[in-house]
Amino acid sequence: MAAPRCMRSFLAPAKRAKITHVPQPYTKALSRTKSSVADEDDEDSRDVRDSKLMDELKLDLENGVMPLDQRLEDLGIDPVEYKTLYASQQKVNRRQQKWEPQTREEAAKRWRRLQKEPDHLSLLKVYKRAGLEPIKLAEKREITLPTDKPPLDPATQKALEALRTPINVRAVHLRPLRRTPEHGVPVCDLQLRSYNVRNVMLFADFAVRAAYYMGLCARGPVPLPRITERWTVPRANFVFKKSQENFERITMRRLIQIQDGHSDVVKAWLAFLQKHQYHGVGMKANIWEYESLEDAMRAGYELKEDDYSRRREGPVMEKVKEILAGKGYKEAMEGFETKADVELRP
Repeated sequence: MAAPRCMRSFLAPAKRAKITHVPQPYTKALSRTKSSVADEDDEDSRDVRDSKLMDELKLDLENGVMPLDQRLEDLGIDPVEYKTLYASQQKVNRRQQKWEPQTREEAAKRWRRLQKEPDHLSLLKVYKRAGLEPIKLAEKREITLPTDKPPLDPATQKALEALRTPINVRAVHLRPLRRTPEHGVPVCDLQLRSYNVRNVMLFADFAVRAAYYMGLCARGPVPLPRITERWTVPRANFVFKKSQENFERITMRRLIQIQDGHSDVVKAWLAFLQKHQYHGVGMKANIWEYESLEDAMRAGYELKEDDYSRRREGPVMEKVKEILAGKGYKEAMEGFETKADVELRP
């Protein structure tokens, strides 16, 4: 009798594992047409051949012609892993058989012992009802458990206690530090916007911490009213106009204000935030710059050619001019010849 069709998936690996027999070539004429009766005959002959191959494979395995390792490799299984799992499973089975009672008397005896000796969880519940804490009581009576580690010597314990996490690392888990403004004059208003409240809160915390380490006095983040936008879009036209779909977008906003800060430091802070900008968070900044009253009164002052006193970098330019006119610089540049079209400027 031919093997059923459902067995062909199991017989297919057996064909690949066949190593003792030489495969026979199979040819089929393409130009010749066969009838349905011929197709049925081919299927029957194929089933018979598969059953014969299965019988031969069983005989090879029983006779030891094909070892277990070769069979596992043909099936795509690692022999070492298979033997390890098999040994572990056998060990578990032996332990389970040893633990299971063999007779009725052993089962009854084990049940009485379990009733007299409750598990650890039941004992903890009993202690809790009585108002006792076994761990604290053991520490009070200096009772050590077998799993407790031996105490360290005093020198090692003192060295471990001296090792502490740096303060800048511990500050990450605390609220950001802030500086107290002296005059309270606002110089920058930074507004953060995002559709996700987690992103905007994370970046606001980062901005406040960066302002502290750059010497700026920051206030905030102050939550601003949400911006809610809604749209109604028709899904179709003409007779299906009543089939519409609504969309909503909510924008979260936070405000950070910088007070009593230098304009250059504020610009550097904004550039730092723009470099490390978090995804999904937009920024908009309003900056105010203030000048002294003397600068406003000298608005019509006539500047000379080499006068740098009123410029912001005036002190630096005066220092450069002093260095260029110094004796040491002239001695260092004594044997150096410059090109005619090069002009040294302070």
